[in-house]
Amino acid sequence: MAITSTQGSNNSLLVILAVAIIAIFAVGAVYLMQDHRTAGERVGDAVDTLPKGLGKAADKLGDQSPAKNVERNLGDAAKKVN
Repeated sequence: MAITSTQGSNNSLLVILAVAIIAIFAVGAVYLMQDHRTAGERVGDAVDTLPKGLGKAADKLGDQSPAKNVERNLGDAAKKVN
């Protein structure tokens, strides 16, 4: 019985390790994705950010990570709900 319980715990450890590695690669892939916003979306983001300062508005014209795009889309959805 000791052999099967050791093999069972080794198998679950391997499954947990495999899931963790896949999750790390998925998060890395999201952060390495390119920004596919149109020029109009970039200008719109810059105009929306203009009250926070000219420098921050200028940053919106450049490439943004997908995490920033998700944040922007959540903000747009919140505006539509209000």
